Amino acid sequence: MKTVKLLVSFLAVFAMAYLITADPAAAAFIGGAATWSISQNYIPLPTGILGSYVGAAGEGKISVISSERDRATYEHNKTDPMYAGREMTQSYLRLESTIVQGKNILTFKAFEGDGTTVYPTEKRLDRNDAFIIDKIAVMLVKQDVANLKTNGELSTYPNQTIFGATAAADLFSIYMGDLRISIGRSKKLVALDLLRFLTIPQTQKSASTNYDQKDYKAGFVNLTPQIRLDGSGTNELEIQFPAFVGWAGHSATSGTEHRVVLYLRGLLVTGGSMNM
Repeated sequence: MKTVKLLVSFLAVFAMAYLITADPAAAAFIGGAATWSISQNYIPLPTGILGSYVGAAGEGKISVISSERDRATYEHNKTDPMYAGREMTQSYLRLESTIVQGKNILTFKAFEGDGTTVYPTEKRLDRNDAFIIDKIAVMLVKQDVANLKTNGELSTYPNQTIFGATAAADLFSIYMGDLRISIGRSKKLVALDLLRFLTIPQTQKSASTNYDQKDYKAGFVNLTPQIRLDGSGTNELEIQFPAFVGWAGHSATSGTEHRVVLYLRGLLVTGGSMNM
């Protein structure tokens, strides 16, 4: 379609130029120059990477054409003047909140040392850094806290073998809730439905000797637009879900906890905090 439009444009400009100049060569030159100018509005300049378009003209950032989302995200953000001279690498954050009976709002602390409890399995953001969220997963884990173990299996759904039949049935209500993120006074996510994160594999864990069928992508959802967490600001992340009388998604096993894990993948900008 773009080729047809450009051809029609060339012929129209050529005809007009020929009527004025009566010179075919001059008319062809004028038509070619005009068509080239018009083409810039139809086709973004190539960067040597083919695929989907990321970025927009006038942003002050690079416009990237890439078939690989991670590369496009990196190329798009590394040219932001805000990050000039800062190291940018792929990384992750793992934030956890314990499920407590009678509590249907779970908050997640984003910074290192924030709050009285930091679980050894968490990975939080340094106050000097920034983090660009590209992918999110909302997972569940049953953790042995009595022995300070860190080998709890992350689940993308409430598995009965792991959490027990009663707790697993009620844990499904978490995925009927939503995720909310506010950065400073700006609401970045007002209510992102959690159902999109519920991933039940075809083969499921049914004993202590086997595991769910899954890979490193299981349960992760691309976040568009991306959200930037900054060590200098106030980042509020919480999950709200419907509860009911007798809700029992918490752990009934002594020495263990059921937790919701907010797993974020994206770009870590070392020293990228606004206060640096």
